[in-house]
Amino acid sequence: MKNIVLGLFTIGLLSNVSAQEAADKKIQAGLVFGAGMNMLKPGTKMFSKNGVGSDLTIGMNMNYSFSPTIALNTGIEFDFESIKYKSNSTSLNYYFNDTEILTKANYINSDGVYTPTGTYYQISERKMKPIYLTIPTMFVFRTKFIGYFRYFGKFGVRNSFLLSNTIQDQGSIYDGVNKVSSQNKDMHSSARDLSIYKGAIGVTGGAEWNFSGTTCLVAEIGYYYGFVDVNRGKSVIGDAEKNMTTFTSYNTSAVPSGFTALPFKQNQILFKLSILF
Repeated sequence: MKNIVLGLFTIGLLSNVSAQEAADKKIQAGLVFGAGMNMLKPGTKMFSKNGVGSDLTIGMNMNYSFSPTIALNTGIEFDFESIKYKSNSTSLNYYFNDTEILTKANYINSDGVYTPTGTYYQISERKMKPIYLTIPTMFVFRTKFIGYFRYFGKFGVRNSFLLSNTIQDQGSIYDGVNKVSSQNKDMHSSARDLSIYKGAIGVTGGAEWNFSGTTCLVAEIGYYYGFVDVNRGKSVIGDAEKNMTTFTSYNTSAVPSGFTALPFKQNQILFKLSILF
């Protein structure tokens, strides 16, 4: 019995000594990997979500400690996302030329003169694949090490900036006589369909395992609430109807009308795994 007690005491003492090395570090930095789900919140009844989208994250994170129990988490992450929605009517349309989705300014000049150009397309489903550069700013509230482990919660904002976006549409092409089912792949718009900035308030929880020296493995799961429109719309400064791509009324002999923004916000559930040194 004495040997067992002595053994347990020795293991506990060594654990605390090892964990103390990590606890005393002012800065921890390393790689982060993540995966999750994107959930759409449409701001109009013209379209609805089409299942859930995905998120793949890779980057570098850093914890700056103010004390053993409070830190600031930041870094640089790249998010490879998918966003899916479907039309609730048959009246979401645009013109395109090759892989470019045209804006109103491309075929209606400042005097309102309509010059038909490109090919007419009617959307039934859309999938966007944006890539974001994300800078998290999260406060970390954590326990002291219990053996090799400590537990934490985070609260803060993920600030994401759009790098690129491609669009894949399912719908119909109008050839002047008939509508033919067609898929438009790898499309883009010169006016940019998504907002340059996407912000989300997040709450996460997780655990940190000090498995070797000052090296720690960190696992967490979090929920992020999007507080800005992801899709570009009239509310964006400098954005006017001439930069819009989608219209609701089409006639072969008349100017398209009902140009509209398709606003939505986005919530996310993300799982992250980090290795910090």
